[in-house]
Amino acid sequence: MSGGIWLKEIILENFMSYEYARIPLKSGVNLISGPNGAGKSSILLAISVALGQIYTERSRRLKDLIRRGEDIARITLVFDNSDREGIRPISFSDADTFMLSRYLRRDGNYWWEADYRRVSYEEISRLFKEFGLDPNNMLIIMHQNTMEQFCLTTPQQKLKLLEDAVGFSKYRERVIEAKNRLESIISEDDSITALLGKAEESLGYWKEMHDKYLQRKELTARLDWLKREAIWARILKQESIQNALTERLKQKEHTLATNAQEMERTELSIKQWRDKLDSWKTSIKEAFYELLQLEKEATSIEDLLTHLQEVEVLLRDLGRYEEIERRSMREKEAERRLEQLKEMIMRGQSDLKALERTVELNLDTYISYCVKGEVLKIKRELIENDIKELKNELKKVNRKLSELESLRKRAGERIETERKQTEIEHEIELIKAKIEALGDIPAETEEIYSSYGKLYEELKTRAEIVATNRREGLKELESRTKVWRDAIMELLNSVNRSFQEILACIGATGMARLVNPDDIIDAGLELYVGFRGSPPVLFDNYTQSGGEKTASIMAFLLAIQQLIRSPFRAVDEFDIHMDPRNREEIYRKMVSLMRETECLLITPSQLTVNDPSVHVIVVQKTQGKSEVKEVKTY
Repeated sequence: MSGGIWLKEIILENFMSYEYARIPLKSGVNLISGPNGAGKSSILLAISVALGQIYTERSRRLKDLIRRGEDIARITLVFDNSDREGIRPISFSDADTFMLSRYLRRDGNYWWEADYRRVSYEEISRLFKEFGLDPNNMLIIMHQNTMEQFCLTTPQQKLKLLEDAVGFSKYRERVIEAKNRLESIISEDDSITALLGKAEESLGYWKEMHDKYLQRKELTARLDWLKREAIWARILKQESIQNALTERLKQKEHTLATNAQEMERTELSIKQWRDKLDSWKTSIKEAFYELLQLEKEATSIEDLLTHLQEVEVLLRDLGRYEEIERRSMREKEAERRLEQLKEMIMRGQSDLKALERTVELNLDTYISYCVKGEVLKIKRELIENDIKELKNELKKVNRKLSELESLRKRAGERIETERKQTEIEHEIELIKAKIEALGDIPAETEEIYSSYGKLYEELKTRAEIVATNRREGLKELESRTKVWRDAIMELLNSVNRSFQEILACIGATGMARLVNPDDIIDAGLELYVGFRGSPPVLFDNYTQSGGEKTASIMAFLLAIQQLIRSPFRAVDEFDIHMDPRNREEIYRKMVSLMRETECLLITPSQLTVNDPSVHVIVVQKTQGKSEVKEVKTY
């Protein structure tokens, strides 16, 4: 509660030995004095209970703090909440006075009210934490017998109390946060490493299985291909036969057509040559008959000439010369005719022989054409038979291809192959043997392997990220630890100057020392003090006397007063076991150091109060009731 706010008043109703009391407080030192058992410590206890202290040294049960015979008790703390430069310390309250009440019922029902509105413990805790007022920190509120507890606290607890009191908790929190984050990262790293190892092992198994899966997939694909190839090999074989037969059929049909054309030409030639031979035979006959007529005529003339010669001999014998002369003329005409006939016969014979030679010469050609015609007929028959056989074979092939049509559809896209069916089937059996040798492979292998692969890669990526985070976390932890350590060392340097100065006032020496500064968990605060010229030794519950322990603790408290965040602090029996000189010296230091804040000092001792800034309250107990009274100082 900075900015001039302070606890103005404490109102107690049915609380312990108080029936009703109003205890006013002021800034600076508020000294509460009175005999033992008067109810001094109850005031500080009431403040702590109202602020939400978790534990009280008087009673573990809050209902035991209710005044005997009453069912309900109330503690009210009245705070100054006046406006300071436009800002109220408790911003959610618009009043100049902020009232916080704690109700205690004997039936165990307890609650808070803030400005007459019920609030939760969390709200109270959060409100006062903002002002640095922690009722559970003994460096801020030190109850009766708390000094004994402080002596028994560990160095780690002392350091934590100091950090909380001066507002250095944020440094520790940041370090703890970084440490926890690093530990979490390390744990995650270990976990991911373990998972990565398991994933790698599983991935190795499934990779081997996946390799088999891929091998089987490849072999299966090859097997499917071979089966298709085998089908296509059968189809291609039949198609090849079909093509060959079709080509042969075309050739045969072409040959047959050529044969028909040749036959037609040959028959035409035979006819032409037959006509020529017939014509030549007719000419030979005509020439022969004509020659025969000429020879007949010539023979007739020769016979006539012979007869004429015989007659001429007779006539000559008879002397018929005139008649011989007449006959001689006829003989000459006959001889001339005979000569003509002989010439004609010779020409006729020559022409006949020429015709016969022509017939003889061309008869072979005619015969060759006739032979060729017969040969062509035979060839035609053979070709027609071949065509018939080819067509029959082609029908068989087409029927086989038709039977293979369903397989063709199953075989899919056409595969051109020159391999034999037996060669393909041999490879099919080999592939089947290889697939069988691979053994059982789960159908979901690829999915599982892919899943493990992704998981492994994710874990690797995560491991790299975590490793980076681990390095950064370690760097951050070291950095924050250094900031915390430097801040604590600087704090202790400041505290030690005041600590040593205050100890010197009571004839002692000492120092506050940070131990295990590299580990915030083990780091602690150790106090060393020496009295009556002795060198400083470790402060604990066994080494120093009761007065020395109280003086040492108060010297330390005074040394840190200017650093404490809380606007309110209190010490019960601050001077217990102290000798008078040290009591007065510590008291004077307290008064001088507490002018700018609000402090509650409780003591049963008689102190010399010469400072008018000290607000003195005397507590007395009358007829079982505690009462308070302000005492003016001059």
